Amino acid sequence: MSVTDQLTPVQVASRETFLERYGKLLVTAVAIVLGLIAAHGRSTPYNNDTLLADALFHGRLWIDWPGDSTSDALLWNGQRYVIEGPVPALIMLPFVALFGVTANQTLVAIGLAGAAVAAMWDVVRRLGVVARDAVWLCAFFFAGTTLWWCAMLGDVWFIAHVAAVLFTTLALRELCHPTPRAWLVALYAAAACESRMSLVLALPIYAYLLTIGGLGTNARDLSWAQRFAMLRSMALTLAPVVAVVLWYNLARWGVWYDIGYTEFYHRDSWGQPTGSPFQIAYLPYEIYSFFLQPPVLSEYRQLAQWPIFKVDEHGVALTWSSPALALAFLARAPQRAVFALWLGIALIAVPSLLYYLDGWYQYGMRHALDFEPLMLVLMAYVARAGLPRWGTVLIAFSVAMSIWGVWYWDTYFRTGN
Repeated sequence: MSVTDQLTPVQVASRETFLERYGKLLVTAVAIVLGLIAAHGRSTPYNNDTLLADALFHGRLWIDWPGDSTSDALLWNGQRYVIEGPVPALIMLPFVALFGVTANQTLVAIGLAGAAVAAMWDVVRRLGVVARDAVWLCAFFFAGTTLWWCAMLGDVWFIAHVAAVLFTTLALRELCHPTPRAWLVALYAAAACESRMSLVLALPIYAYLLTIGGLGTNARDLSWAQRFAMLRSMALTLAPVVAVVLWYNLARWGVWYDIGYTEFYHRDSWGQPTGSPFQIAYLPYEIYSFFLQPPVLSEYRQLAQWPIFKVDEHGVALTWSSPALALAFLARAPQRAVFALWLGIALIAVPSLLYYLDGWYQYGMRHALDFEPLMLVLMAYVARAGLPRWGTVLIAFSVAMSIWGVWYWDTYFRTGN
């Protein structure tokens, strides 16, 4: 018998009312506090976005490189350029305006993660999940994935993930509205794309979802004229963004397309001197990384050493770190939205499954954050009928794994910053 089963109807109603009123504030505050605790005052040394924001203030695109060869600042025509998307740097602009290059990028990443959790609360609630189960889903979203881990570090690679998760969730939040605004979905989607490039593959999915009335369980059927208006609004919003992106590439590399990741791959000791960083040959490695790679036994001459299991730098597969994602596979309705979400997940995952690195230096599989917000929507569809007991157990296990991963990283990898 659960704790809820032992409560009177009045007590259950009182608890639900408290969560309905304050649940969003509660999950957001807990996420931010946990991020701050895990960061223990950290200010990431891999602050490319802070440096890029400072460069923009000075009217240039190249950064004052601090000399750290692991910060993905590509040497091109005598200057160093950030190869990651520019949106996190744009977010850093007001903080750099106040504090200069000492602005704490890690604190901003934690704030973005808190905002993402708040947006996910709105998503699951709009989809009809009761407040109690919404708390479970938001706990998994923050601490059952690598969102917490990325936020508490705030490095250039990780703030990009957090920003992409935030804007993807905001796009999904708008799609849960009874009358989603296409221009706003497009704006959020563009910000996500310019945080993590793989999310450009979500654009056709958003377009389709708009034409079927969004993600709501009572989505209305639209006329052809309404569908065309939705797509036109989305296209008109994206057009100037595309123009700016093309200019940004041309200003950095001298060509309209982005060569940053390819050039970095050619110069990286783990890459190859020629070819693309996306190849079928990397698929077996990525499949092992995403679905099989376990925690590593910590031993010496077959004698277990504390802490018994450790995180390999390559990370831990989703099977071990986030098994509660299995709930998404139970989603059946609404059929068109479920189909679109699974197609979006598959499309977004393709670049990561063909990439030459699985995320490397990480706990869990951080590249999965690109599509995990979509899986949370599928989990919310399942949770409308109430989370199954085994689902809450898997969420609790996923959160426990993340606590272990965050603790391990702070204890053994990033103790000094």
